[in-house]
Amino acid sequence: MNRQGHIGLAILAGSAMLYVTPDLSIMPAAVLISAAGAGGLLPDLDHKTSTISNKLQFSARKRKQLKGLSILSLGMGILWFVLQQPMPWIWIAAGLIISLASRLRSLILSGLGLLLLIGHEWYSLHWLTLLAGVALLIMPFVKHRGIIHSPEFAGILSLGIVSFTATQPVLFQALGLGLLAGWWSHLAGDAVTVEGIRSVLLPRLKVALNLLRNGGAAERWIARSCWLCSIALWLMIFY
Repeated sequence: MNRQGHIGLAILAGSAMLYVTPDLSIMPAAVLISAAGAGGLLPDLDHKTSTISNKLQFSARKRKQLKGLSILSLGMGILWFVLQQPMPWIWIAAGLIISLASRLRSLILSGLGLLLLIGHEWYSLHWLTLLAGVALLIMPFVKHRGIIHSPEFAGILSLGIVSFTATQPVLFQALGLGLLAGWWSHLAGDAVTVEGIRSVLLPRLKVALNLLRNGGAAERWIARSCWLCSIALWLMIFY
């Protein structure tokens, strides 16, 4: 599924979750629905050009330009060094910085992952931070619809979020429920496409129902239907 299909399905999943927990007030309900929408996109962080990944990096054209500038700057630094010109390291440093900017997504994901791992080690945080840290750290290097899209990872993530939020205030519980609803809806949406999803422990086990094509008319109608059903659930809950 593409963005609109995943968001529509995630919002419906979050709305259904909200329907079975009708005692939530407006604020936790809004948090749950918003978290579901975000959770419906988060698994695609393992795709270099997905909607959510593009929020963390420059456009493809800009990245190409930055890579060219990086090579040029590094080349100037080497030339300055060979010609014994003053401060060639400035060119080299600039080239390295520009190179990092062209890989901003990888830098952000790996940096956040490293921070979570350090936080877990230094402050003995919940093991969910260890799981999230490792996932973010490896995210730029794993293949799309690999381990991050596996039901095993989703299961472990669910255990971590449920065990962590169980003792937290209601807003954190709503956030956790929303993220899980969105995450599982993403896997369900991908399972009905031709690419499908795979098990990590049993690589030959693949669920690919091939019921719709990414970005096709069927997906657009499914997204619209999901939104209509979600609105109907909201009316039933609050009115």
